[in-house]
Amino acid sequence: MTTAPLALQHAARIMCLVGLAMITPAGTGHAETPRAGSPISADEVYLDHLQGHWWMEGTLGGKPVRYRAHGERVLQGGFLRLHMIDAAARPQYEADVYIGFDAKAHEYVAHWLDRFGAAGARVVATGHRDGERLVLTFPYAEGAFRDTFTFEPQSSTWTLLLESLEANGSWSTFARYTLMRAPHP
Repeated sequence: MTTAPLALQHAARIMCLVGLAMITPAGTGHAETPRAGSPISADEVYLDHLQGHWWMEGTLGGKPVRYRAHGERVLQGGFLRLHMIDAAARPQYEADVYIGFDAKAHEYVAHWLDRFGAAGARVVATGHRDGERLVLTFPYAEGAFRDTFTFEPQSSTWTLLLESLEANGSWSTFARYTLMRAPHP
């Protein structure tokens, strides 16, 4: 195999991306990267509602917490990354949640990466959306977690409910948050 065909393929891909960038309308309200597999599905548009700056307020283990959050499309638009950091002067928690939609499998995929390191990052969540509600399940060895994102279009807010699976098969609330739009820092 020669390298010329590979180099030509690479150059063709770059030209396609440049062409897409030139025809993408400007001033749409937020930066959006073209995604492979156009046209954009309703499931991908749903995730776009998480873009921007947010205040996250709620409870964790029954105690009040507040985070700053920022959602943006990353990896050429393939994932929505929600970056969260404790709003305290000395942050105790920080996480990135990557959520994407697998159009072939008709399901969402999520990775939750946080300050606790690689052990928790081994688990990949999958889930489905029903209307404005997205439920993701992380099958951790110690017990599953269920994250439910619910978008409220009238107020442009979100709720995020994190639940853990108990030994008896019931779900108990681990954390509950409301995400409200915040001005750009």
